[in-house]
Amino acid sequence: MNPCPISTATRSATRSQRLRAPGSVLRARTVDGASPIAYGYGDTLPVYFSDGPVFGLSNTAGGRSGRGGGPGSERERSTGRGMPDEIDQPQNRPAVEIPEEPRAEPWEATPLTDEQRRNGIYVIPPQYRPRVVMRFADARDLAISGLVENGSDIAQRPAVVDVPVGNGHVVLFSNNPVWRGETRGSYFLVLNAILNFGSLDAGRKLDAK
Repeated sequence: MNPCPISTATRSATRSQRLRAPGSVLRARTVDGASPIAYGYGDTLPVYFSDGPVFGLSNTAGGRSGRGGGPGSERERSTGRGMPDEIDQPQNRPAVEIPEEPRAEPWEATPLTDEQRRNGIYVIPPQYRPRVVMRFADARDLAISGLVENGSDIAQRPAVVDVPVGNGHVVLFSNNPVWRGETRGSYFLVLNAILNFGSLDAGRKLDAK
């Protein structure tokens, strides 16, 4: 199966309703300097951002949607049972503590749970999982120039993501790397991807499973 780049790489690719950055220069940080897309770049890079998409990553096809409903749903519960004001307990069976879900940084995909590994039909194979090349800086270091309101909605989120698809790759940009004359240093993110199109997996570290 060749995963779809958007449905598998991103749990969400939306525009924040609160964030206002209508043409601002934000600070990005390199996450994976071994990626050919990051060749020649240091630890930080000013990038032009104009209300672009906010990415959330997933290691499973279709993101985190499931029986419990999506974010904001009245049935947003880890088990998908009952209503918010009811005791979340199966009938005629002893209660068991719900295991703590694994955590990840805002720019990372949440690690797989044991249950997901046991029922791995929707788990993306390691070689097809999204690779974050750059992320946005922490909220306190994010703004360099221009208006930024509610910057916490984009802070630490993925800025540049490389997604293997079949024999090729899809590179997703939250910033605009070729916006006219602005932050010309980001142009080479695109050129690196073009020049190294046949070797974008170089330096890639795969999850064990």
